[in-house]
Amino acid sequence: MQAPSLDSTMYMPRWTIPPQVYYEQVNEGDQIPSVDFNLTVQRMIMFVGATRNFPGLHHNDRVAQKQGAAPGMFLQNNSCLMLWERVVSDWMGIYGRVRKSSFRITDFHLAGEIIHVGGTIHRKWQENGLNLVELVMESKSPRRVCMTGTVTVALPSLKYPTTTPMWDREGKATVACQ
Repeated sequence: MQAPSLDSTMYMPRWTIPPQVYYEQVNEGDQIPSVDFNLTVQRMIMFVGATRNFPGLHHNDRVAQKQGAAPGMFLQNNSCLMLWERVVSDWMGIYGRVRKSSFRITDFHLAGEIIHVGGTIHRKWQENGLNLVELVMESKSPRRVCMTGTVTVALPSLKYPTTTPMWDREGKATVACQ
């Protein structure tokens, strides 16, 4: 009796690892790849569970309506930032690091909507041995722009492709070669 043969595709990852982006490859004005997120009720409830932020506004339409907060359940602030984090981390690759972000929410990210998240490279500069890139980010619902702001990331260079910065509690960076 012959052993069954293993299909080589059986052990391949289901998705590809995003390519690494290097500082020298980006230019001011470049768009980063955008992602559309379907905010299903299931996804909204998973966000609540993941963040342990349990007010009913974020997972119950009746509570949100009764409190006059929104026409239905809506995404909480840190979950809105999770959408941005997914888009930015997919773009920059595994050796990029988020340094800081700031945002302003102007409308609700409501359950049942498709939220379009994207960004543009606004500025790039070098400071204290870091290759910094500022992205202007935006989240849009079918109704209007819901959230705007910036995300600053540090990217590796082509000369040192696996160099990643690490920040301490005061925001001082050290660069570690891996």
